[in-house]
Amino acid sequence: MLATIEKYNMLKKGDKVLVSVSGGPDSVALLHILAALRDELGLKLHVFHLNHMMRKESEEDALFVRELAERFDFPSTILSFDVPAYMREEHLSPEEAAREVRYGLLEKVGQEIKANRIALGHHADDQVETFLMRLLRGSGPEGLRGMPPVRGKYIRLLIESTRGQIREYCGEKGIEFRLDISNLGISYLRNKVRHQLIPALERYNPNFKGVILKTMEILSEEQDLLDELAEEKFNEVAVIEEDFPRRVSGVKLSCKAIQKLPLAIQRRVLRRGIQLVKGNLRGIEFKHLEEILGYVSGKLPHLQMDLPGGFVTLSEYDTLIITFKERLETPKVPRILLNIPGITDIPSLGIRIRAEFKDAKSERILKEDKKAYLDADKLKLPLILRTRVPGDSFRPLGMEGEKKLQDFFVDEKVPRRLRDRIPILQGKDHILWVIGYRIDDRAKVDRGTKTILKLEVETDL
Repeated sequence: MLATIEKYNMLKKGDKVLVSVSGGPDSVALLHILAALRDELGLKLHVFHLNHMMRKESEEDALFVRELAERFDFPSTILSFDVPAYMREEHLSPEEAAREVRYGLLEKVGQEIKANRIALGHHADDQVETFLMRLLRGSGPEGLRGMPPVRGKYIRLLIESTRGQIREYCGEKGIEFRLDISNLGISYLRNKVRHQLIPALERYNPNFKGVILKTMEILSEEQDLLDELAEEKFNEVAVIEEDFPRRVSGVKLSCKAIQKLPLAIQRRVLRRGIQLVKGNLRGIEFKHLEEILGYVSGKLPHLQMDLPGGFVTLSEYDTLIITFKERLETPKVPRILLNIPGITDIPSLGIRIRAEFKDAKSERILKEDKKAYLDADKLKLPLILRTRVPGDSFRPLGMEGEKKLQDFFVDEKVPRRLRDRIPILQGKDHILWVIGYRIDDRAKVDRGTKTILKLEVETDL
């Protein structure tokens, strides 16, 4: 394990490591080895265990891990989560549901304890099983590269050790662990691969696992190179859309530019665009990419295809758009009275506005899209939040005359699909702020300003 740590630069002195321990032999061996190396590597260790509530023995597993952490005198976080209920709600397989919940809670606990590393117990046999499962499901080269030894904070310290080596280590050291009897059955695909498929393949080549691991290593190295090339091309052909400054709402891709790229890079550029908007590639299959490329290549006259997770890809002239499905709908935004001072929520747009009065002499004015500074004495209350209506116009900061809001959006290159989502702050007589873009010149702060109305938009509602 020390060789693996050094090879992938997994740990450095002083690291705080959250160790995920299920109670099985792999994660328990991982904890024992880290405990043995703690002083040598200068580590701070914190034990994490999740009771998935999927087995009647789950409570005993949690108690075992708690007592193990106490024996080492390590702090621990033992959590319970009704994974079966989550699985039903999200229509996921048991493995998918458990994985989503586990990683979500690992992230949360990791942030709470300020861990800069999260250690997982995956080993070489897990890699082989994952490769075969993904191959059976029709995964491409990206999926077949397997689990990376290091991914952000996550480190897999046993990734180059086999299940047999780990069991032998536990036997030699007299290490106790819990056994999940569900791993012995063949109701899950992973178990079928482990107990049926791999033994059958090993009859053709006893070194079958070694061959697969070497293949995965080669695939991973080649994928890294292709990903690097694809990222460069993505930056050349993509335009990021924002429905509010600094909040990504979509990606625009030039079809003509994509057509000039090799097919392997085309697919990666599409995946990068989807990932940027969606946040992940969960549910995105080869067939989705092929249908999109059918439009890009000119085989389809137009495109509007729903993607898993509430996303959509559609054609717009010679441009491919990847966006949230809800962004295609005109939001129903009632006229909302701005609370001054106070906080006003606009749920249909996913934002809130914080308003407060400031002394002009002491307030430092920052030029930010999400903030506006208005001269409080120039305002006529009430102030209303709304979206655009036909005939809207205002006097953009720095201009003497009025400008139609429609023309302003054109000049600012705001896509048509997003214009009805831009919130407007309306005063008694005129627009005060096209939120996220420009205030009205008549409400600006100047040398005579005594009191400032400071407005700030939060986009995490």
